[in-house]
Amino acid sequence: MQQRFAAVEQAARIGYWRTEAHSGRQFWSPGMYALLCLEPGSVEARPEWLFDRIHPDDRDEVLQTIKRAMVMKEPFFYRNRGLTPGGAVCHFDTFGLVELGPDGEASALMGVVQDVSDKVAAEEALKASEETYRLLSHEASDIICQHGPSGAVVFISPAVTRVLGFEVDSYLGVTPWDRTHPEDLESAMAAVNHARRTGEQVTYAFRARHKAGHYVWMESTTRFIFEGPQRLVKGAISVSRDITQRKAVEDELTRQREHAEAASQTKTRFLANMSHELRTPLNAIIGFSDILNKELFGPLGSERYIDYANLINESGTLLLDLINDLLDMSKIEAGKFELHYEDIAVQELAAMCVRIVSRRAEEKGLVLELDVQPADFRFRADQRAVKQILLNLLTNAVKFTSKGGVKARIALEGANVQIVIEDSGIGIPAKMLPRLGQPFEQAQNEASRSQGGSGLGLALVKSLAQLHGGSLEIASLEGQGTTVTVTLPADKPQTSTDTASAA
Repeated sequence: MQQRFAAVEQAARIGYWRTEAHSGRQFWSPGMYALLCLEPGSVEARPEWLFDRIHPDDRDEVLQTIKRAMVMKEPFFYRNRGLTPGGAVCHFDTFGLVELGPDGEASALMGVVQDVSDKVAAEEALKASEETYRLLSHEASDIICQHGPSGAVVFISPAVTRVLGFEVDSYLGVTPWDRTHPEDLESAMAAVNHARRTGEQVTYAFRARHKAGHYVWMESTTRFIFEGPQRLVKGAISVSRDITQRKAVEDELTRQREHAEAASQTKTRFLANMSHELRTPLNAIIGFSDILNKELFGPLGSERYIDYANLINESGTLLLDLINDLLDMSKIEAGKFELHYEDIAVQELAAMCVRIVSRRAEEKGLVLELDVQPADFRFRADQRAVKQILLNLLTNAVKFTSKGGVKARIALEGANVQIVIEDSGIGIPAKMLPRLGQPFEQAQNEASRSQGGSGLGLALVKSLAQLHGGSLEIASLEGQGTTVTVTLPADKPQTSTDTASAA
């Protein structure tokens, strides 16, 4: 039995002593010797020797505790620092009893001593950690909050007073939901319940009531703390910050975006309406000027009249093309431009476009080249859109080229069709390249300004290519020419519809 008791003492790091009140004789268990770093029996068990092992600063308190227990005839407890023979400091808890004799007076004292040095070290480390945590939270501008298992606040940093006006004590024991805007309660609780269920960290926004009565937009990040294999909720930590100013900026940006979108829709409707209104009289002007130019009803009497009629026809046609471009851009921006896929004979379509711009090229002494490979290939796309792409690119190339020529190459490259228009014209400044392809953007230099233009051509080409699932690329060196490459899928994508909108 004694061996078992000694084993228990050693495992639990405990020992016990017993002192007779009248004789002063004392007994130490083997575990008591071990706690004092002594071999059993190496020194005589005496109260004086044991008392000398108590840290000097703790002796008075221990002595007073024992005296009070003997007078009151009640159990006692004290914690003290102890000194080993080597001078090391350790910590002991002593649980004691007063034995009473037949006369009812104290006849002996017995104490069970446990080495709690590790426990004290852990408590001091925890206390230091908590102190550091409280110091950091006290200085933090964000509200740091610790919640118990039920969600009630057990600690909240002083920042709550600065942000929400409430004193720290008024938050203790309550849940944040008590002061959350009713409209935000459901979404905020859903986020927190998700964090509780999954263990993930969640961030959510909500409005918290200020002491003055108004609401403050807050953003909170919350993580739950679990313990044990069953992952029982021990509590949660949340960090919340005031995002009222950020929210106001976001709301203002949203209003501005909605205003811009409304303005864009108004512009689109205006352009569409005006384009329709202008096309009717322009068609009449172009038709009648063509009749005059061809003298269908007889001679005009002067060559100058024919020149004027031709000028009217060309100007009207130019204006109609511009209006058509505007109308197409407005449809694309509104998502109402319809693509009608059909088989396109590339050689025929490209040759027709080259013929249309050839007169202007001849007037400027330019060489126009067309190369289609293979010559008889066809692909599925919107023929009207592909024609606009070719005409816009060829017209631009001829317009901004004063000598040399323009070469159009169209080839089937795997699953794509590549349309490459290369000219030896004025080129484009490098800083302007990223902006080209946006509506009403033009390269700005002396040569380009002299040629005029609306800046819609490349924007329309880019949009039409994107509607087909293709792309536009521009490579240019100022003064050396420009190469524009349009890539289109060779077949209609299976996921596309006949009505498409710009990306």
